[in-house]
Amino acid sequence: MRKIAFALVFLLPVCVYAKGSQMNWPHEREKGLYQVRIVSTGKVLWKVRWETTVKKDQGRTNVEVHEQGEGQPWHCKEPVVWQNKLLFQDSPAALQVQSVVGSHWFRDGKPMDEMDYEADPSLSKIFYKTTETGRKPESAILPWSPQTIPDEMLFHWARTLPFERAAAGEQPSAECMLVVSPKRQFRIKAQVKGTEMVKTPAGTFSCYRVELVPQLFGPLKALAPKMSLWCRAEPPNIWVRYQGPVGGFGSPEAVIELVKFEQER
Repeated sequence: MRKIAFALVFLLPVCVYAKGSQMNWPHEREKGLYQVRIVSTGKVLWKVRWETTVKKDQGRTNVEVHEQGEGQPWHCKEPVVWQNKLLFQDSPAALQVQSVVGSHWFRDGKPMDEMDYEADPSLSKIFYKTTETGRKPESAILPWSPQTIPDEMLFHWARTLPFERAAAGEQPSAECMLVVSPKRQFRIKAQVKGTEMVKTPAGTFSCYRVELVPQLFGPLKALAPKMSLWCRAEPPNIWVRYQGPVGGFGSPEAVIELVKFEQER
């Protein structure tokens, strides 16, 4: 879902470190469908199908997520289709995202843009490149840190929050450095704010509500949008609903909600 996070750009590689958390992809396979609709009109902007495969190898959990979307995101002038491939690993100590590769193209087959985000913790570097038709490619070598993630990973990262502490009545939080483009990144805080029942086309779920707050400063602080994410209380803690902007400054409030979900044990 490129540019959902703060495009949700203002505004969901890479390595993520969630100290003390447990991996929330315990099943061999998950797949489902999300849809995005404008709150005020109910108009559906786009839909995304995804499938997650989990494999065990020498004590580590290898996770591969494939996303395929179609529709007209807020920043696009015409309908597009796209795909993302996310690779990451889990161990008892850390969640390490290895790469995110994605591409968009128009329905007539003409390419729109591509992105390639590769993380190398051994070198403490992130290699990031984006290419958009008709524009000069952007690339950067960024400093890697355990808390750095690309915006495509934001909602997946939320599944690593310590929900077991929320079940005990706490309101745990975590922060990450969100990379939106080779030249734009900012810190975002996620805090669990209790439980709520959430109705979606896929069903009604008991969920933890997570507030996502960009850590902005100066005049920009007043412009920070309200963003909320609901993750299912029952493990695995998939996210079932998001509400907030999906197209940057001036974009309308939208809801991303779970339409279908299947899992294999």
